[in-house]
Amino acid sequence: MSLQVAILKVLASHDSGRATLASLKRDIAVLSASGAEWSARIKRLAARVAAIDIFGCGYVLRDAEGWQITAAGREFLDALEAVTQDNQPPVPVRRSADVPEASVRPEGALIVIGHRFKSRIGRHREAAPRNPRAI
Repeated sequence: MSLQVAILKVLASHDSGRATLASLKRDIAVLSASGAEWSARIKRLAARVAAIDIFGCGYVLRDAEGWQITAAGREFLDALEAVTQDNQPPVPVRRSADVPEASVRPEGALIVIGHRFKSRIGRHREAAPRNPRAI
């Protein structure tokens, strides 16, 4: 099952959507050996469908030149990869136990330093209006 999803992914990555069987095998071998991330991604995608027959459903066509993904195959792959709530990575929630005590401030505390702000407002109100022609 995950092999069929991998085939769809590899064919979709080609500009024409077409690859020879030898090229397809080589690409899948390289991607499979590239690390656990690729394998995990393909397994996650494959887990989203019960069963798939890429040839019987018309997602991939075979001929003498190789294999080609169809428009229906691209649509199926897009739907499979669509971001939904159940396939988004979990967002870590910070609990108060995760935050060091030194960085915790009481909520709603306002710190006021000096009275410069109040005195500035007072000076601007008392100042005489300027003559625009004097400038």
